[in-house]
Amino acid sequence: MLSQSSNINLFRSFFYIFLLSIFAHSSVFASNSRLDTLFYELKHSENETEARTIEKKIWSTWMESGDEKIDELLQQALRKRRVYDFEGSINILNEIISLKPDFSEAWNQRATLYFYQEKYEKSLIDIAKTLELEPRHFGSLAGRAVIRWRQLKPALARQNIIEAMKVHPFLKEQNMFPGLQ
Repeated sequence: MLSQSSNINLFRSFFYIFLLSIFAHSSVFASNSRLDTLFYELKHSENETEARTIEKKIWSTWMESGDEKIDELLQQALRKRRVYDFEGSINILNEIISLKPDFSEAWNQRATLYFYQEKYEKSLIDIAKTLELEPRHFGSLAGRAVIRWRQLKPALARQNIIEAMKVHPFLKEQNMFPGLQ
């Protein structure tokens, strides 16, 4: 049986560990809170101009992993993509995913590259993982709709874009589907 002094010390130890874990993850909490606010504003935006401004802030937040090394690797992958070095970009994204598998934007960026290469099934797998990590990822939601359209699955594509518009009412991709505006 532990003495009262031992119990107090044990409690203090657990309390300090708890506080440290909160501080260690405070940027994650702040990011989630910021995203929650931005998504609320996006959903309730009154016009396309307002929505685009909020959309840019969301994309900017998604690009931040919370790890400086990962963020630099992501920028390297994006630079390679801009010069059409898709394989080089995919290799970097593979590294990011192995280092930080819960970073949804790495999965989304790789899905985008697979889309550019018309590797739709691989893209859909990465889209599914992106949405598992960030269910509101309108880029992945819209990307899934476009893939379904290209796969000649218009009913599924339409269903997917409607789902995406619940998150982002001013998605550019909705123009592919007359009558949705």
